[in-house]
Amino acid sequence: MNIRSIKSIALIGALCIVPLLSISPSWAHGGGGKEDAAAYPGYMELKPPLVVNLASSGRTRYLKMDLQFYLSTSHDAELVTQHMPLLRDRMITMLGGRQPEQLSSMEDREKLRAELLESLRETMTHQTGVPAITAIYFTGFIIQ
Repeated sequence: MNIRSIKSIALIGALCIVPLLSISPSWAHGGGGKEDAAAYPGYMELKPPLVVNLASSGRTRYLKMDLQFYLSTSHDAELVTQHMPLLRDRMITMLGGRQPEQLSSMEDREKLRAELLESLRETMTHQTGVPAITAIYFTGFIIQ
């Protein structure tokens, strides 16, 4: 092989390797192609917000509730995500048909928070053997 063909091969190799160096695959940074997992302990937002009809004479009334679950581990987050349809059903069943007056004071909301937390922890324990949800926080609470 002469010097000219060696230089040509080196140039072709460099032209092939340089573009590959600029590519940043997710596996090179430890990611599996998915978004990085949220750090736990932390919060998980209930999406979409919960909307239920309230019992009322006369006009139709409803409750729109935004809430966050406080979870201790990423495993708890996986369990809550997996069982979210069941948890939403449980909350709708508990809230639907309540009188608006039963939800209007701060004391009523604190009582509701405790009832929801107890019920959801029981549901998760029954389904998974782990209560999973440490706390519930209302981030929006509208009665209309």
